[in-house]
Amino acid sequence: MNALVNPSLATEPEVTEISAALARWYADHASIRRLRAIRDPIALIVFIALEPTSDGDDTLPVWLAKHRDWADDLRLLAHREVQLKLIVSRALEESYVNADAAVIAELSWRDFWESP
Repeated sequence: MNALVNPSLATEPEVTEISAALARWYADHASIRRLRAIRDPIALIVFIALEPTSDGDDTLPVWLAKHRDWADDLRLLAHREVQLKLIVSRALEESYVNADAAVIAELSWRDFWESP
């Protein structure tokens, strides 16, 4: 599994627990192709890229149907506020991320041909 954690945060028990919980959650949700979690002072920000629907390239039907449930799941796992965001393009733009934020998990083993 490609689970990357910022090495400077890896010794913090809370970060390690959240990273492990995110890895399990990612493994249980086959429609999520990539996940990146960022610890921000305000919330845990979780970016996800979805598997396109079988009849096209659209990810919005799955997002609209499940994003609230997924955000609730992640709040319970992380024990803090979560902002769930959909990645529509192939790359996560760094402009989405606060300068004080730190990446605590990056999972992409379903997209093994892409580097995280």
